[in-house]
Amino acid sequence: MNARALAGWSAVGLVIALGGTNPVERVLVGLAALDLLVTRTPPERPLRPLLLGVVLAGGLAATLNLLLAHAGEHALLTLPEALPLVGGPITLESAAFGAVTASGLMAAILVVAPLSLLLEPHDLLDALPARLERTGIAVATALNLVPTIRRTALGVMEAQRLRGWRPRGPWSWAEILVPVMLTAIEGSLQLAEAMEARAFGSGRRTRYEPRGLNALSRLTVGSAVAALGLYLAARVAGAQLDWQAYPTLAVPAVDPLATMACLALALPALPRLGGGRP
Repeated sequence: MNARALAGWSAVGLVIALGGTNPVERVLVGLAALDLLVTRTPPERPLRPLLLGVVLAGGLAATLNLLLAHAGEHALLTLPEALPLVGGPITLESAAFGAVTASGLMAAILVVAPLSLLLEPHDLLDALPARLERTGIAVATALNLVPTIRRTALGVMEAQRLRGWRPRGPWSWAEILVPVMLTAIEGSLQLAEAMEARAFGSGRRTRYEPRGLNALSRLTVGSAVAALGLYLAARVAGAQLDWQAYPTLAVPAVDPLATMACLALALPALPRLGGGRP
């Protein structure tokens, strides 16, 4: 799939998911993104860690709003006022708004997840404008340190356990942190030497051939344009795309144009229209 086409699709999904507080649009955008991930993600890239992280992030957001927001007319229970921050009534309205906040966060994560699961790193770098190419390389290199350090830490812990190491408190973790830091520094120096040996920074040299707009990419662009147009039309028409749980609960409005905009985002996940897995 073309990186710029998918980036445009993700941007439109973010606009719809975060442009209003109506839970209907947020849930539909999240489902469209999840459908795309399930349909198009290569088999060697598991979705379980992403889904687990999304559920944990949504649950944390909903729980924080439930405990910290004490507004609303329908109290479910009352915590002692002596408890800092969380003391006070726990209301049905705060639970509902926490669920809506969580749905927006989960939809936002899911809608940008295809950029890392459906594309290769060089696809994203080649999609950047020429002026941002070096910045993109620096950011990608920095982000690559996170999984590298994680793998190094797991390897060091396993090696230390084979030598009889056991965690004995905070001070014992220095026996893990020091080798991990030294390994990370050594890896950074090796990366810098490799980039210098390949004449990084001396001007444009070889690059990957950018992917063209195949049938799936054209469908992705078309669905993003259609979704954005329908969403803006709903805004101009005065649709109720914002919803508040306070001071009392009300049924969120369902706008036909906004609903069609969310459904348009699901078009790239249709196998018969876009082909099989990339």
